[in-house]
Amino acid sequence: MDCPICGRPMEAGGLILDGVACGWVPLAQFRKNGLRRLAYSGLRTIGTSNLLLRQTRVPDAWFCPSCNKVTGIFDVTNRP
Repeated sequence: MDCPICGRPMEAGGLILDGVACGWVPLAQFRKNGLRRLAYSGLRTIGTSNLLLRQTRVPDAWFCPSCNKVTGIFDVTNRP
């Protein structure tokens, strides 16, 4: 896959998050500060979490070594 920013080749891979699940939230929720950030509405989690290993694995991420960006197309779930 070519980088959508610089056009150079990207490396295939995935994301691994230790301890917490990764998710997408609307911009207004993302910008919350302080204690209000603990309660998100509209959260869409990505990846598969393993509570025993305290790890979330997200496949289909691409890294561009030229411009240091990660991109991907991720499936989401609607878990609150």
